[in-house]
Amino acid sequence: MTATVAVRALCLDLDDTILDERSSLEQGSKLVVDHWVSERPGLTRERAQAELEEARRWYWEDPVRERRGRLDLYGARLEILSRALERVGPPAPSLAAALARELTDYRETAVQLVPVVRELLGRLRAGVPGMALVTNGAAARQRAKIERFELARYFDHIQVEGEFGAGKPDTRVYAHVLERLGASPQESMMVGDNFACDVVGPLVFGMRAAWVNPSGKVSPLAAPRPYLTLRCVLELADHLA
Repeated sequence: MTATVAVRALCLDLDDTILDERSSLEQGSKLVVDHWVSERPGLTRERAQAELEEARRWYWEDPVRERRGRLDLYGARLEILSRALERVGPPAPSLAAALARELTDYRETAVQLVPVVRELLGRLRAGVPGMALVTNGAAARQRAKIERFELARYFDHIQVEGEFGAGKPDTRVYAHVLERLGASPQESMMVGDNFACDVVGPLVFGMRAAWVNPSGKVSPLAAPRPYLTLRCVLELADHLA
C-alpha cells in the first residue's frame, strides 16, 4: 500500500482501536488471580496465571466459542475461569462466578479512550466524506461505551453486531456499512486490531485495510493483498491523503 491513500469511507473498530482495552487486561487478571489464590491455599500465583492464560487461549481460538463469547463476555469469562479452576482442583462454580463478575465489573469501569484519540477523530471527521464505527459485541455493552465517551458525533453510521444481527468478518457487515455511507469497497478502508475481522475480511470484500498492531505480532492469517500496519490508531491520519 502506498504511503498515503485517499478514501471516501473510513470504517473504524471500537475495542482496542479507539478504546484502550488492553491496559485493563493485565490489572484485571491480577485482581482475579489474587482473589483465586486467596481462596486456594497452596496454589501459586504463577500456576494460577498460567492456567488462566491457557484457558483464555482455549476459549478464544475456537471460532464458535469466539462468536458466542463476544456477545456475552460475562458468560465467556465464566467458562474460561471454570475451566482454569477445574484444572487445579474440583469444580468450584460459586468461585468461578464471583471471579467472572469481579473481572467483568473491573474491565467495564476501567476501559478508557486511547490518549488524544479525540483529536484524531476530529481531524478525520474534517477530511473524510463518510465515517462509520463498526464493532462486534453485544448491543447494550457497546452502546454504553459509545455513549459514555460521546463518540456518536464523529460518525455518520454506527453498526453494532448485537443490533445488526451479524458481526465482522461476515461480508454482510461491510456491505451494509458501505451502502449507508454511499461508497464502493475500492474507495473505502477498515481500521482495527483484529486481523481476521478488520483486515482479512475487508480485503476479501475489496476494501483497503489498516491493522492496529501495537505489539508488533506476526499476522496470524494470510492476507489476500497488501494492507497498512499501524503501531497505534493515532498514526492513521498520516497515511490518508
